[in-house]
Amino acid sequence: MLDHLAGEETERTRLEMVRGKPIPFPPEPVRSLGIALTLRGTAAADRNDGKRNLWLRTLDRLGLGFDS
Repeated sequence: MLDHLAGEETERTRLEMVRGKPIPFPPEPVRSLGIALTLRGTAAADRNDGKRNLWLRTLDRLGLGFDS
């Protein structure tokens, strides 16, 4: 790491795992899925005159909805 921070080119800093970024993955896949479903449902409700899909109605019943 010190070689990399100093900008020195060594055998270690030429490794692909040092030069490239790792494949991103969500830290909590379930939470990411819930957020994606909520965003998609909110966008669909905006397009459909506020008619909420099953996912958003379920969140509302659980007290997790976004009523405005």
